Amino acid sequence: MERIFGFSTGALAFGDFARGIELQDRDGVSAIELSALRAHELAGAIAALPLLENARFKYRSFHAPSDFGGMSDREIVDRLRLVAEKGYPIILHPDAITDYQPWKELDELLLLENMDSRKRDFRTAREMLNCFKELPNARLCFDIGHARQIDPTMGVAIDLLARYRTRIAEVHLSEVDWTCHHVPISTSAALAFQRVASRIPAEIPVIIESVVKPEAIDAELVMAQRCLDPEDNLLSRPSVQTMAV
Repeated sequence: MERIFGFSTGALAFGDFARGIELQDRDGVSAIELSALRAHELAGAIAALPLLENARFKYRSFHAPSDFGGMSDREIVDRLRLVAEKGYPIILHPDAITDYQPWKELDELLLLENMDSRKRDFRTAREMLNCFKELPNARLCFDIGHARQIDPTMGVAIDLLARYRTRIAEVHLSEVDWTCHHVPISTSAALAFQRVASRIPAEIPVIIESVVKPEAIDAELVMAQRCLDPEDNLLSRPSVQTMAV
């Protein structure tokens, strides 16, 4: 089975949902994530849901806010009802949760994401245990860039993949730098990702979170495809960054 790839709208067009979707109407893209990381973006992102009805997208997901902006868990879940009714998976940062009960209603549509070094919890397989106990039907959005930032040896990534393999429903892919920004994938990051690529089921959709300019989208897509192909010799061809110049 061939992996399918796409981008987060937030990575391509910060806060401009229509533009973030439009930029992905291109060859090689068959998945998409509509991202509303900030609470004030939620209404606009939900209004943009009809724009996802493009036949090229075989997989569609929605990233819930990472900060609820004063709203309760109940209020956020209620606002996400339209997303759930469409059957789109909803990605959530587990550290945002204060009340698990409303989130149980999303059942397996809820995807909990492993976190980066800014957080004090939910970064490793062990730290994710409690939220999966509270939300037993939730699945995992495996952020490989977060895992590498926590542990460049990829031990954290291997542990997450081993313990939650059957829960993985989406992969987030990018390089995450020391400031916790999502940046284009370097050759060193790609080599690290490639080491665990065979452990990621081929049927799991991949959402690229690298923040890139429109003219660099195709190059980043190629790099994403290469670094999750265990057979690709990443050192045998020029880097994608060089190719894009």
